[in-house]
Amino acid sequence: MRKVIYFLVLVLFSSLVFSEFYLNVSTVNIGQDNYMVYEFGPEFTVGPLTLGVTLTTYATDLTTGKFFFGAPGISNSTNIIDGLNITALGLDLGTFWFRYGNMKPITYGMGFVFSGYYLPNVRTLDAGIRTGSLKLSAHIPYEIKQLTNFTFGQSDTLYTANASMKLALFDLSVFGGMETAESNATPVQYIAGGALTLPILGFSVGVEADAQIWKDGTTSYGAFGGIFGDFGIFQLVAGPYYASNGFAPWLLGRRYPALRGSDSFGPENYQQQIGYIAKAGLILEQYGKVLVGLKGDFEGKMTFSGEGVVNIPPLGGTNGLVLYGYLYDDTPFESGNLFDSNTDARLTIAYPVFGNLYAGIKYIWNGSEFAQTAFVGGSGNF
Repeated sequence: MRKVIYFLVLVLFSSLVFSEFYLNVSTVNIGQDNYMVYEFGPEFTVGPLTLGVTLTTYATDLTTGKFFFGAPGISNSTNIIDGLNITALGLDLGTFWFRYGNMKPITYGMGFVFSGYYLPNVRTLDAGIRTGSLKLSAHIPYEIKQLTNFTFGQSDTLYTANASMKLALFDLSVFGGMETAESNATPVQYIAGGALTLPILGFSVGVEADAQIWKDGTTSYGAFGGIFGDFGIFQLVAGPYYASNGFAPWLLGRRYPALRGSDSFGPENYQQQIGYIAKAGLILEQYGKVLVGLKGDFEGKMTFSGEGVVNIPPLGGTNGLVLYGYLYDDTPFESGNLFDSNTDARLTIAYPVFGNLYAGIKYIWNGSEFAQTAFVGGSGNF
């Protein structure tokens, strides 16, 4: 026990010396078991090198007061050394770079298929090469489970890659993905696409074409053309699109993990369509961001989505407050109702306790009303 106290004091002292202190509390489900996981430790950057080292401890039952070290599901170790792990490692040499750490949102091309795909509390490896105007990168979903016995594991099932370059006046990007998830349904297995854009007066006009190959052999195609701009605090994307039978526009977004786990997921859910998309975002670094989107066809069917974060600054000795909201509805304002059984919505009110540790309340729409739940943990709980 004395060694544990010494280590905690050392970690807390390090947090004052190093540039950043990582702290996360989360719940992990493995099979039929639920674990409360705590991770904390210093993370710093010196020149081209980034390094983060944490202590990981977990409990299966908080009422017993029994804690173990390391990653849950491997071994119930009581040795504090087994709790040490590398949670961030990066090196940028200009021509070559790699980054291991918490997953970043993935958007390729104009976002017609790869549209902000992200998983919270997941670590991945990203690496790339820059040479002239050519940029190559790959996303590999593996993480270090336990450092002391060199245990590695797959953290996600989607592998992706992207290549971009300057082509005369145009920006060209070619990208793809491979899904390795096992499912009783008919998941997508391969995604490939390309985008060609031309900068004009602060905007970019372009086209994107993609193909999706599903587990049952179905091959589908889609294309998007339009205008988009990034003016710092304001972003805009708008234009028409076409999708053949079996093609899912904006598939790899925030809702993809839930779709992938559904037994009904498959190409038969996506019929041929011609429609339009309009997305706008307002981003104020200190105060938050709001993103809204509307997708529809020319027969009146629409899908509305929105996501926003508002950071209320510290006031009167408090640490401030964070408000997060999310809304997705494929039958918006049907029968005059803002929320119905087809609505996916949640509101989070979180108080920053320390670093990346929050305590708050979530209101989750269950189809008929908002259910309230409390949490303590990182921003992945939002």
